[in-house]
Amino acid sequence: MKLHKMNSWHKFLLGVFTGAAIVYTVKKYMCNRPLPEAFKSFPIHFKHGQTPPKVKSIYPDRQTFAFRHDSPIWIEFDMPMNNASITKETVIVRSSASTEPVEGLLDAGSRIMMFRPYGEYPMDESGAEITITLLGSETGSGFIMDEQGIALDGDNDGKAGGDFEYTYRIIK
Repeated sequence: MKLHKMNSWHKFLLGVFTGAAIVYTVKKYMCNRPLPEAFKSFPIHFKHGQTPPKVKSIYPDRQTFAFRHDSPIWIEFDMPMNNASITKETVIVRSSASTEPVEGLLDAGSRIMMFRPYGEYPMDESGAEITITLLGSETGSGFIMDEQGIALDGDNDGKAGGDFEYTYRIIK
């Protein structure tokens, strides 16, 4: 028996024949039959829609912040944000010792924002609780969103929307 090289036409015909054989076998043996149990319990994870942005980390930690009466607050997001949506209307810093929001410098980059108070945080005789709130829900003054316009998942429920709130305690 003499072997010869297969040219591209032979390869094509072999591919067509093999494909037809596979289709025939699947139709004959698999169609109109229930799936094996192993396939029914196979987990399939589909990504539905786009993932909303979340707060990845916040600095400083509570222990460090407790003794710094003028500490800046840095917040890192898990994806690039629309920094035009990070404003004094969507980032609110309050002290338990005052009825007015704390005034300060707000600076936002792609993934990190920073709030630095103009002076010391307002305190009473024992100190104060300082709360930073990032709006992820429409409140009339807007909300924080990523570059695709998806609202911050502030309440960490996996859905866009909800406000992120973090509280520090400063000691006098």
